Amino acid sequence: MSNVVDQIYGIPVASIHADPDFNCRGHIAPTDVIELARDIKEHGLQQPITVMPDDSDNEFEYKIICGHRRHKAFQVLEIKDIPCMIKRDMSLTDALILNIGENIHRKDLNVLQEAKALERLKLQGFSVPEVASAVGKAATWVYVRFDLLELPPEIQEAAAAGYIKQLQIRDLAKLPNRAAQLTAAKKIKEARMTGEKMPTIVRKKRDMFKSKFRNEAEVLEMIEHIEGAIGMNFGTRCLAWASGAIPDLELYRDIKQLANDADIVYSIPVEHNL
Repeated sequence: MSNVVDQIYGIPVASIHADPDFNCRGHIAPTDVIELARDIKEHGLQQPITVMPDDSDNEFEYKIICGHRRHKAFQVLEIKDIPCMIKRDMSLTDALILNIGENIHRKDLNVLQEAKALERLKLQGFSVPEVASAVGKAATWVYVRFDLLELPPEIQEAAAAGYIKQLQIRDLAKLPNRAAQLTAAKKIKEARMTGEKMPTIVRKKRDMFKSKFRNEAEVLEMIEHIEGAIGMNFGTRCLAWASGAIPDLELYRDIKQLANDADIVYSIPVEHNL
């Protein structure tokens, strides 16, 4: 593993492009960073921003990868230079993943903002397991946000406002048409606002006695059900492996840990024993 630490440079704020189309948060207004600007003025910048050379045909020398709010705060404070780490050989896709990853691991994005951020990876052809691996989230977490992108705008906004929760997003996505989705979402929102019992979303029933091969969506739905009932465990890890959400090595390491806990001698197969 490399121990090289990125060098920090002071770069003129005016030479850095804060592209709202690149940033998963979109446009940032000066009023959005007032508290951050006050904190920076009092305590200084705690973390430099990350930039890359801007090869587009404009007046900027660099483009922000991570740190759009910090950059805007420096503009508000009218500070000339900002500490930066420069990623000179990073691809646009890797830069996008870095931007998304930094933002979604902060707690102030709503579920629709998270979904819109992931949408750019989806449009580039990333699968759910690939997105989950890239941003460090569970595949079930990604599936909820991909489902939300397919729902009507009215439902997306209700989810962003907190009226519709993640499991309800999955249920709404399984309804047969837009009208059924909107009707069910309206009932959920009204129940949330009035404090009434949440309505049950009616879906097509599955034959509980039929054995068959399960598709990825069905496997992930079962993971959600188990997680909600008894929490994450070795069973959910096995299902995640079966769905392609985690690699072989992770499951072998789980098996080894369980074997060690039970004082059972176990070795990871040599081709996976890294």
